Amino acid sequence: MEKQNARLEHQLKQADKKALFFDMMIDMAEEEFKIPIRKNSSPEQSEALRDEKKKR
Repeated sequence: MEKQNARLEHQLKQADKKALFFDMMIDMAEEEFKIPIRKNSSPEQSEALRDEKKKR
């Protein structure tokens, strides 16, 4: 059970890193090409994104 928990925690960390990487790539593409890529999001999602960017 502990091995499975550790594996799942590792997968979660990897997924978080991957999501941040893709978010950064989208930011760069939007800035580079001056086009909006993301769809409008709810205020809760915007706040969560802003908080994540502050952590970096």
